[in-house]
Amino acid sequence: MDDDHQLAFDNGKNASSTAYDGPRPHNYKDSLSPIETSSTDVDEESTWKSTRFRWFVIFVLSFSGDGWSYEASVISSVLNMPQFIAHMGYADTGVLPHTANILVGPIYSLGQLVGGLVAGWQADRFGRKSTLWTGTVLVLFSTSLLIWAPDVGVLIFARIVQGMAIGFLILGFQIYTAEVANQRERGFLSGTSLISGCIFSTIAAAVAYGVTYSSGNWGWRLALAISYIPSVILFFMLPFIPESPRYYYAKGEEKKSQETFIRYHGTDSGRMTKRAELEYEGMKAALAYDREAKNTGWSAFYNTKVARKRTFIALSSQLIWPWAGQSAWTYYFGRMYTYANITDVHTQFGINLALTVAQIFAAIGGSYLLDRMGRRPAFLIGIGQAIIFLFIQFILAIKFFDTNSNNKAAGAAFVSCYFISQTFWVMFFSPVVYLYVCEIFAGPTRARGFAIGNVISMLGGFIALVSSQPTFDSLKGYTWLLFAGIETVLFINIFFMYPETKGKTLEEIETVLGSEAGASFAHHVAEVRAEEHMD
Repeated sequence: MDDDHQLAFDNGKNASSTAYDGPRPHNYKDSLSPIETSSTDVDEESTWKSTRFRWFVIFVLSFSGDGWSYEASVISSVLNMPQFIAHMGYADTGVLPHTANILVGPIYSLGQLVGGLVAGWQADRFGRKSTLWTGTVLVLFSTSLLIWAPDVGVLIFARIVQGMAIGFLILGFQIYTAEVANQRERGFLSGTSLISGCIFSTIAAAVAYGVTYSSGNWGWRLALAISYIPSVILFFMLPFIPESPRYYYAKGEEKKSQETFIRYHGTDSGRMTKRAELEYEGMKAALAYDREAKNTGWSAFYNTKVARKRTFIALSSQLIWPWAGQSAWTYYFGRMYTYANITDVHTQFGINLALTVAQIFAAIGGSYLLDRMGRRPAFLIGIGQAIIFLFIQFILAIKFFDTNSNNKAAGAAFVSCYFISQTFWVMFFSPVVYLYVCEIFAGPTRARGFAIGNVISMLGGFIALVSSQPTFDSLKGYTWLLFAGIETVLFINIFFMYPETKGKTLEEIETVLGSEAGASFAHHVAEVRAEEHMD
């Protein structure tokens, strides 16, 4: 055994020896955060270098984007461009065939399902960074296919690869950021990928808007090619970014784990603050407990009450977005605008551009607020406002559109509801939905837990997207009432089932959930504090 692995083995034994296997204090879940120290514990030495390095790394990784905002903005625009439709060979009809139109959008979700599932295994086996590498390469490949695509068959294959790429990138970024950011900034830093995605969406939407005034193929190809920019940046920056310290420790590389933890949370002189040292030692205790208790296999998702609660939250949280109305708009927005009596193509694309601009500011504000107001309010406000606007759209639809009333004011109100609702959705729901899943799972199951949630998310998305057009054809305006009803059930579930995780380290969240690893962590921190007071 080499020196590094021997050190890891010895430290692992020492950490695990403090794992608490006796009765837990009755109020340990309700106690103040053990890492929140008194003023006498806070080191006065500057941590500017590590903070700057941490923010820079996550900012670079945020170019992976959030996947959804860019994909929804660009592809929904391109699929409705007359030039693109003509390039696919359907200039005479002006639309893609019904079957192709149904497949091109939803097939992306199946690609992301596969990519995210493989990424969960890969992140545990080869590291968090490896999933970012795979996703970056797949984005470059899929973008090239989309730009070249001579027919619908290649287009569909490219969309599958593109979905796989986003599955790798979302998981890699969210897991890495959750494990590297501190508890006071995790919400905002996790949201930087959303901000990045919205910025590139706006650039692409601006190109798409300009293309509506041209007749060549260069415009839609340029809109698609914009995704090269963040992918190339990632490709050249990833070699200089370290692996997650939690992954290093889980794999027995204690020395690398400690060195990396100091780079991200240490002082300018290269040592840990007392707060960082407590977090690091607590992290080791929790990971060591899970390793000793064998909470690393698939049974860890269902073998205890806490495990089942984690899995339930992961699954239910990922079923929210498909039923918030985006499924009808994202790939059929031309038809939806026509439904709302807005038929001018330039106006449609102009509204789409304005929406992406508004979403940049919404993403920035929402990511900032996530660390201030908490995760539960973000969920509840995001879904609550969606329910209200879906109900308003239902009233407008059955009163004016289903009766073939050519009411332009009602059409403007209908589209405005979507515009406002989606802006608030990006502000409150989008920043929290991926982060929350990362927070509630323990280190050994975090990547696979995220992957399981992704499977349900993409299955739900696929079903919602495939069924949107038939459902709309059958129910007309009552489609919005159906969506509102589903979202109401999910709102109630969040209110009663989701704990708050704001301002807590990943190991402190274990105490909130009531896991044995959380008890081990809390006991270990208490022992460290007791030793400090004795000294």
